[in-house]
Amino acid sequence: MDRFFLTTAIYYINDKPHLGSISETIAADFVARYQRKLGRDVLFSTGTDEHSQKVEKSALQKNLPVEEYAAQAAASWKSLFDRLRISYSRFIRTTDTDHVRVVQQMFQQLFDQGDIYKGSYEGWYCVKDETFLLETDLVESKCPQCGREVQHVSEANYFFRLSKYQDALLSWYTEHRDFVQPEMRYNELMNVLRGGLRDISVSRSTVKWGIPVPFDPEQTVYVWFDALINYATVAGYGRPEFPERWPADLHLIGKDITRFHGIIWPAMLLALSVELPRHVFAHGFWNFEGEKMSKTLGNVVDPSTLIANLSALIGIDEPLAVDALRYYLSREGTYGMDVDFSTQRMLLRFNTDLANDLGNLLNRTLNMVAKFSPTVPHPLLQPKPVVGQLFAETLARLHADYDGLQFSAGLEKTWALVNVLNKMVEDDKPWALSKNGNLEELGAHLATLLVGLWYLANMIEPCMPTVAERILAAIGRAPVTWSELSWTAPEHLPTDASTVLFPRIQPDQLDTFLAELAGHRAVEPVPEAPAGEPSPSAFISIEDVAKLHLRVATVLEAERVPETDKLVRLFVRTGDDQRTIVAGIGKHYDPADLIGKQIIIVANLQPRKLRGIASQGMLLAASAGDDLTLLTPMATIVDGAEIH
Repeated sequence: MDRFFLTTAIYYINDKPHLGSISETIAADFVARYQRKLGRDVLFSTGTDEHSQKVEKSALQKNLPVEEYAAQAAASWKSLFDRLRISYSRFIRTTDTDHVRVVQQMFQQLFDQGDIYKGSYEGWYCVKDETFLLETDLVESKCPQCGREVQHVSEANYFFRLSKYQDALLSWYTEHRDFVQPEMRYNELMNVLRGGLRDISVSRSTVKWGIPVPFDPEQTVYVWFDALINYATVAGYGRPEFPERWPADLHLIGKDITRFHGIIWPAMLLALSVELPRHVFAHGFWNFEGEKMSKTLGNVVDPSTLIANLSALIGIDEPLAVDALRYYLSREGTYGMDVDFSTQRMLLRFNTDLANDLGNLLNRTLNMVAKFSPTVPHPLLQPKPVVGQLFAETLARLHADYDGLQFSAGLEKTWALVNVLNKMVEDDKPWALSKNGNLEELGAHLATLLVGLWYLANMIEPCMPTVAERILAAIGRAPVTWSELSWTAPEHLPTDASTVLFPRIQPDQLDTFLAELAGHRAVEPVPEAPAGEPSPSAFISIEDVAKLHLRVATVLEAERVPETDKLVRLFVRTGDDQRTIVAGIGKHYDPADLIGKQIIIVANLQPRKLRGIASQGMLLAASAGDDLTLLTPMATIVDGAEIH
């Protein structure tokens, strides 16, 4: 059996779980379950990072032994992940005995071969991010990541010869252009490598809560060096199983820690003569109602409270509320980009996609089978082959989406099938078929719905495991790998029509939920594009023309903005710059056809929000009546080229 090894970053126990951390873990779980649907043996790890000066201080403030504080904090993270049905193979803690052994073994080997040496460090240090900083890194004398005050430290430490591996890393990046994704993150790290690497401190003499340096008990291993090694620990470094489990196929991380995973970790592995991971994917951040989430603004979304509120609001049990949240986080936005969390959009997704579409499809199918199946002989239950072909084609297309971590695109294709079956009910009018005695057509109709639901349950299982289980239980079918799905008549018919997945949220419930939500803001309306031709009544000067910065851009990603028929979100590259543009071209272009095309944009247009998405420019197009054509260069030209 093929194997697949993926990891999340491990989470600081001093931080409380928030939307960003759980969305990363849910995305990784989506990948793990998808890989299992392909029949692969999956090793999936997540866990907690427990060694740091911050943890030591927090334990002291709570008057707890640091080991006890760490154990309690790790348990709260693990409990939430279990609640979210994260199907991890191992929840690793950096205090685990085998991890301590592996860290010390690696540290000792690197020291013995001269890749770690003793030196002295004098400079700035951010306690919040556990990061050493140069003077040039600081922004207004503060940490560039968290914005907090930094400390000036001076101490004797051990250093890793990161600079030694600069050329090897450059060669690796050149030969493996998909090593770090999305492309913008790859480009960022290539710029770092070209700018030169400096050796880094990998131990602390002033922090006692950490893994002791094996040959110098007065020093502890620097928390980031310690944390990165967790992936090797999970794979069994130093044990017979390691060659079978390594390398990792995917490290899923936040965009703020790409340098650690894309440069320092690969350099450590090169020094140890260990194969590098196959892929590092850095996702974006979640904003809240158009603003960056932060404790200062008080708009950090607590997942536990959100799940409880969803369950109480809708009147569903918690596992279904968890799946509703999992669906929204997976469906909203392009994975890898920053995404805006909107409470109204989440509830709209629930009402439309889950209650109206999927839930209604299951309910009406079960009711019709219960009512009509006694009059339809089983040999007549042959599903429609034309619908089966559509399901097979869609299933094949999902591989490209999910292999590329484009969860939203795959779910959109899946929901198109949900809508095909719902429309089939409206078109076939099964009640009329029964009344007129058209039993063969009625049998094909019922069989198509049942087999379609079997396919759908297996297709959505990576995203919504509880919903998948309940659909399968309702129709009396088993979960299978995708290769085992077949468009054949069901052997047995369901007899219970009582299953209800998602009741619709009523307007008064919605108002109550939104009123109780702290920091609620109304969704901005989508501005309508001006109609008709511009007025020629006023001339402009050459100086006015010069104000427009027209540039050539290449479309890297494109997707339809949910719940609209004309808005498309484009992610484009204009030389060194990359940006998002929202354009009303959805009725004229399939987003998939735009990827890789060069277009012309107004690069200095003031940003504006469309459906909560910040649009940073405008593309140029020519229109005549109902026809619209994008303006493009006649020949390929360098991105960012100026239009004169």
